[in-house]
Amino acid sequence: MSNQLDERLQTELDRINVEEQRNDRPYFDISFIKNYPGLFSLMWILFVLTMALLLYSDSFGTIEYVVCILIFAVCNFFFFFHVNPSYKAKDIDKGAWKNCYTGDWYMEVHVRDAFVDELLDSAILTESEKTRLKEMRAKKGYLYFADIYRLRH
Repeated sequence: MSNQLDERLQTELDRINVEEQRNDRPYFDISFIKNYPGLFSLMWILFVLTMALLLYSDSFGTIEYVVCILIFAVCNFFFFFHVNPSYKAKDIDKGAWKNCYTGDWYMEVHVRDAFVDELLDSAILTESEKTRLKEMRAKKGYLYFADIYRLRH
């Protein structure tokens, strides 16, 4: 029975993944510049000052100059990419790497009422689980994926 519940949860999560275009792929995104223009400007100012110091100093040569540019480019490369990780039922209540990136999404994403009604109408849950689910829903007014997952785990 737990396997059926996990499959239903994953089916609902797959629907959300498609709807929100969550596919674990990196996308080029310049929202960092829009969201943090001051930080972006400060990074460039400090980079230019560092390059000026390297050029002015007799202790540093071309190799150090090129290495500094490469480090700056590699570090900034990560600011311009965004990954929209997909939700997986197997990640609920686990210390998964994606959860470190996305936070505890299973305690933040609300379950659709239609999905909860489907579960209550199906034979996947026992009567005691259905009662607990109804009580949680009445108490909070909404449910998280973790609420449903924890019925059995």
